[in-house]
Amino acid sequence: MKNNKNYIGTTSLLISIVGLIVVQILISIGFLVNSYWHILLAGFEAATIGGFADWFAVRALFYEIPIPIIRKHTNIIVRNRQKLTEGVVDLVTNKWLSPEIINEKLSNVPIIEGVVKTLKTPENAKKLIGFLKEIINRLTSNIDDPEVAKMLQSLLKEQIKGVDLATPLGEWLKKSIEKGDHNKLWDIILDAAEKSINDETTRELLLTSIENQVQDYKQEGFFKKIFIGIAKGVGAIDSPSILDKLISSIDDFIKEAKGNPNHAIRVKFDKSILDFANNLIEGNEESTKIIKDLQDKLIDNTDANSMIQVILNNFKISIKAQLEKDDTPFINFLSENVNKLLNELETDKASQLKIDTWLKSTIEELVTKYHHEIGEMVRLSLTKLNDFELVNQIEEKVGNDLQYIRLNGAVVGGFIGIIISIIRMIFL
Repeated sequence: MKNNKNYIGTTSLLISIVGLIVVQILISIGFLVNSYWHILLAGFEAATIGGFADWFAVRALFYEIPIPIIRKHTNIIVRNRQKLTEGVVDLVTNKWLSPEIINEKLSNVPIIEGVVKTLKTPENAKKLIGFLKEIINRLTSNIDDPEVAKMLQSLLKEQIKGVDLATPLGEWLKKSIEKGDHNKLWDIILDAAEKSINDETTRELLLTSIENQVQDYKQEGFFKKIFIGIAKGVGAIDSPSILDKLISSIDDFIKEAKGNPNHAIRVKFDKSILDFANNLIEGNEESTKIIKDLQDKLIDNTDANSMIQVILNNFKISIKAQLEKDDTPFINFLSENVNKLLNELETDKASQLKIDTWLKSTIEELVTKYHHEIGEMVRLSLTKLNDFELVNQIEEKVGNDLQYIRLNGAVVGGFIGIIISIIRMIFL
């Protein structure tokens, strides 16, 4: 199509020239004797002149024509490059892409509706999750920094100091004891105690302790030393035997308490905890002070920062492990909530309107603030082109259509030439 248009102007000019030559020759040799042929000859003459004139006009736009005097009026695009650039910049920034035009078009665009529809497609949903994974990965990359731990410790300190833990703790303890939820804790403690008391290491520690007590007793006086010596001599004091009986008694006691929620020691301990819980609920000064002191010691403890550091480090490792694969609990949770949010937003027109209003307002501010950058981009793009590239690009876009000017020049010139010839024939 491009080549066909290129031939339009040239073809029209050639037809005019050939027509002029042929008709002129035929008239000159007497082959065409009727005066009406002079009208046709005048038409071809005018068409040739018009075709040449418009060829020159179109050619002069893009290239320099080495004809004296008029040469300086050719190569118009290159000679007026600066004016052309500023004209294009002005046209783009103040007419085609003015802030008013952009904002007017923007006001009719349902941004969020389009965004939601786009993000709900499987391909884009996958890209969105990938983008969120990257953001989360970057956010957590430095979460185990010591400064973060210090900041969290400081925040926790301020928050915990102003929080009443005594009352809710008292209510929780009371409910747990009344409902028997703490019995599981009893079972764990008693199981651990039973295993510990029957452990060989525990036995050795207790035996050493008994022996130390016997030695200390002997050092308290001469008669006590003689008594211990006689008792050991007759077998009245046998440390291993005493220890076995002691361990057996404790073991029986633990088993008895473990199997009976109403055991005396459990009931007594539960009552003490319940009384403490009621005191916390009622705001007993002595009881609440215990919790308050624990709060302060917990957050001011030198190990608190280390504990927070360990928690943050474990959290970072866990999150990174979850982000490495696409089918992990965290990624599934993220995908489900993103889909839920998109579904809710798709049907919530009020929220769409609010977000659209905010986005459009923000975009309008940015357009107003940085609108001059549009002109700068156009100017920079044109400046980067050398003369040949500039002419070539313009000619590629409009040069072919300018060939119709040459066609019109030949046609209109020929038509006017015929009319003038007819008028001359009639009136002269």
